[in-house]
Amino acid sequence: MARTSRDLLQTFNRLLIWPTLILFILLAISGFGITNPRMTSELTGGVLTPERVLSVSRYMHLNLAAPVLILLMIHVLIGLKNALARWGTEEGRLLNAVIIALGLFAAALIIVARYWVS
Repeated sequence: MARTSRDLLQTFNRLLIWPTLILFILLAISGFGITNPRMTSELTGGVLTPERVLSVSRYMHLNLAAPVLILLMIHVLIGLKNALARWGTEEGRLLNAVIIALGLFAAALIIVARYWVS
């Protein structure tokens, strides 16, 4: 049975959510480490001092934010494309171009906000 591009996109979306989830969990843990370095140090059994927890957490949080947001945006845009198709929007090059343009615009905003502004 031949797989359509819609099936392949759905499979890609289902696979994409796992690295997105893992990175999002790491982002949340690093955020917790920033706001509660002493408790996080205690949770590690004192292996990481509060100062070390704070520096590692800040580094991770700053460097994970953009990739997590971009992966999440790709996931949302694939869902949006599928929802528009279910609502009767004709699937074709125009819909793909609009979704891709929206994704590139959102990714550019995320990258500019993270790397160019700071």
